[in-house]
Amino acid sequence: MIHIIVDYSFLYYKYKFALDSGRMSRLSAEININGQMVERDVSQMYYSLREIESFRKAVEEHGEQPIISICFDMPSERKEEEGEASSKYKSNRKHVLKDEDFENIAIVQSILDTAGYNTYRIEGYEADDIIHHLCKTYTDKFDSVLIVTPDADLMVNITDKIRVQRYKSTKGYSVVGIDNFSSYLEAEMKCKMPYNALTLYKITVGDKSDCIDGIKGFGPKAFNGLVDHLTNMGINWPVCGAADNVELILNRLEQSGYFPADKLAQARTSLRLVRPRPFHPDIVEPCSISSAEKRKEAYLPYNMKSLAQ
Repeated sequence: MIHIIVDYSFLYYKYKFALDSGRMSRLSAEININGQMVERDVSQMYYSLREIESFRKAVEEHGEQPIISICFDMPSERKEEEGEASSKYKSNRKHVLKDEDFENIAIVQSILDTAGYNTYRIEGYEADDIIHHLCKTYTDKFDSVLIVTPDADLMVNITDKIRVQRYKSTKGYSVVGIDNFSSYLEAEMKCKMPYNALTLYKITVGDKSDCIDGIKGFGPKAFNGLVDHLTNMGINWPVCGAADNVELILNRLEQSGYFPADKLAQARTSLRLVRPRPFHPDIVEPCSISSAEKRKEAYLPYNMKSLAQ
């Protein structure tokens, strides 16, 4: 049994940008909205749903049983919780979605629920937080887990049972697991990357995509030196994906005098921003399984006949 966890937002944006640029054909259908039949553009909805269905079919074609969870983004409450320390967190994100897009996303979630998939959309929680807790809490119930995302940050969840199927617009999908974790990320980050060192990298070197500063003036070459120092100290790298264990590493670096107090403070501020939010009771066990009957019920009212199989 394979648990496929989909970071939904990128799928919607992927097709929104392709459609807005004219690279894909727009689709429309007469659908029921609040009891009224309305002719509506269903392009983003259809294409993103079709891709989710392709994940299911790929697993079933190998004779395996997929259980699929789709995680939706909500504005994070980190800024409110951390105050001034998080004022820059993801401040570079452009807000390009309009009311119609949010309506589309709500319709997509409703369709997926009816089709027998597990959906998660929680006030104050980003998809990353939900995915982390799904992996941490329920992985033992599956033979393996596959996270579908464009976000390298989610590779902190990789274990012997969890892989990441990462999407990049220039290369398509690549699957990353323990066996190629280091080689994949070293090629991208241009520095040493032991398995599970990604959290430490992000809080020291920083992450421009999320506006996380890290330590001022600390780059990939400096991170190489830090990796060598910690390896010589006997750090157990495989456990370093957990934020609590990264905090212990910072404590050891403080005791050894490796970083001055101001640099440690900068790293700890960044750690607070990347630490997953607390477990939420709405992150329930993913146990709903899709079927042809459920998919017909979900897709036919939206004239998405090709998906109702």
